[in-house]
Amino acid sequence: MSRHQGRPRLRPDLVWQLRQGSALVFVLWFAIAIPLVLFGLLLEPRWVGWMVLGWFAVLVVFTLVSRLAELRIRKAWEDVVEQMGWHLNAVEQGLLERWPFPPFDADPGAEVVDVTAGRHRGREFWTGRFRHKVRRRALGFDFLDLEVERPLPPLQVLPASLASVAAASLLPIKLTVEGLPGAYQLYNGREDLAMAVLHPRAVEALAQVPPFGFSCEGRRFVVILPAYRDPSTALAQLDAACDLLDLMPEHVWQAGEQWAATRPL
Repeated sequence: MSRHQGRPRLRPDLVWQLRQGSALVFVLWFAIAIPLVLFGLLLEPRWVGWMVLGWFAVLVVFTLVSRLAELRIRKAWEDVVEQMGWHLNAVEQGLLERWPFPPFDADPGAEVVDVTAGRHRGREFWTGRFRHKVRRRALGFDFLDLEVERPLPPLQVLPASLASVAAASLLPIKLTVEGLPGAYQLYNGREDLAMAVLHPRAVEALAQVPPFGFSCEGRRFVVILPAYRDPSTALAQLDAACDLLDLMPEHVWQAGEQWAATRPL
């Protein structure tokens, strides 16, 4: 599977709001429209109506282009699912019950959509889109739930770029790891275990793809990814996430087993 590295041009939360047609789009439109009207009144009042109409046309074109781009990504992913023999479902509500840990448990109204289920490199997986509210803002991200054979300790590690859409806390611990593309932070769990997960071979795998994070607890390991990825990026990140689990140090698994032993049955 080919790998490639790239960095998003915009923060994932801004991309989400722009692609979802949130209030941010209209705020930006009015923020530019008002100075445009004032400029038109000063230059030539008769042009104001045409200038506003032209700027409204820009909004319409942007909306259409965004929708068409999303449809192209969806169609390309459907082709991949068919080729790989995976299964595409509209909604899988049962997934939410599997993740009683951050960031998935913060919003009772959260939902998952566009879920794909399958098997890759010997692991069952579920991937799709997670929607929730973060401090009253409707946001979301893509998730990848990978099967694990043994329990893992509670951890949430994210690149700084994903903090705005999926952070479990407002007081993260900065992780200094050489070779990672961008800054990574710990939002839940023990720093020593997070650093153990991000050992040199794991960092080598992560550095080959656009940044993503993960949240795990017990028998659940969920990768957190920016939304609106093209299929080639999604497949490369799926491989990198499998690498991360395959390269997990033994003492991290042991810490997970010790943690699980203290939990009520």
